[in-house]
Amino acid sequence: MAQENQPGLQTEREAIAWFTRMNGKPSRADRQHFENWREIPAHAVAYNRVSSAWSSAGGIGTSLEREDRNAIAAYLSRIEELRRRRKSGKAGAAVLTVLLAFGASGWLWLEKPHLLQDIRADYVAARGERRSITLPDGSVMLLDADSAVAVDLTDRERRVDLLRGTAYFEVQPSSVPFIVDAEKGHSRVLGTAFDVAVTQEGANVTLARGSLQVSLEDAPTSVVLKPGESVAYGGNGLGTPTPVEISEAMAWREGRFVFNNMRLADVLAQIERNREGRIILIGEALADRRVSGSLMLADTDAALDAVQSLAGFRMQKLGGRLVIIR
Repeated sequence: MAQENQPGLQTEREAIAWFTRMNGKPSRADRQHFENWREIPAHAVAYNRVSSAWSSAGGIGTSLEREDRNAIAAYLSRIEELRRRRKSGKAGAAVLTVLLAFGASGWLWLEKPHLLQDIRADYVAARGERRSITLPDGSVMLLDADSAVAVDLTDRERRVDLLRGTAYFEVQPSSVPFIVDAEKGHSRVLGTAFDVAVTQEGANVTLARGSLQVSLEDAPTSVVLKPGESVAYGGNGLGTPTPVEISEAMAWREGRFVFNNMRLADVLAQIERNREGRIILIGEALADRRVSGSLMLADTDAALDAVQSLAGFRMQKLGGRLVIIR
């Protein structure tokens, strides 16, 4: 589906400002000024775009959490406040006013949704960053964008808790077991190369070389992966190992994302990990739509356009930080 034409940035900001004002307590003069502004066709198109996006976000029931709806409202108000403060030239006061108006919860939702998790972690890769860490035992860990781990190395065991995201491990051979915990599952090795990815359903483990045992908490069964195999686990238990193409499954290490018959929600989540702000997907049927392709994640706007052509959805970008897909 072709990308819809976007209004100019200034027009978009004015549309958001008018939408915020007209959904508050507009005066009679405000209403008249608004009608005069909307007589220009480009202004009407921009306003309808913002209004349509908000209507979708406000009426989707369980498809969007209440805090997300509240945060979007706060975000629109924040943009309108920035516009007014910028016009008045009070740049310093604008920052403080906006932070107070937006509220801590709204700011965290948009900019730092994993703040508490990051505090708990020992190592964090920011959005759009891949970070390589050499652990004290000599093992090397590569974190994908927007990933976090907690590490506990002792004489009895080496343990890594993958809190979110994806991590690749080159494990230093040792008699001390190396265990990666992720979403109530454990990957146990003595010396191997593999990656573990937290997904919306649970986690996925892929083995590049060596030997790897994957098990679940409070479950007697386990599987042993061979090089070139992957296994997923989650609410439905431990899956069956399946063969994968290692160069594609681990392409994220070079900034490339290869996906085959993957849920659209999971594809967009991967893109979101590589950009600032948030991506909101509206509708469970759309979230479950299956897509296949290959993306470079250095340019996330281009990646979104490519996925739009694959999945055929409508997309609104508000203020440069929020993307609504429906």
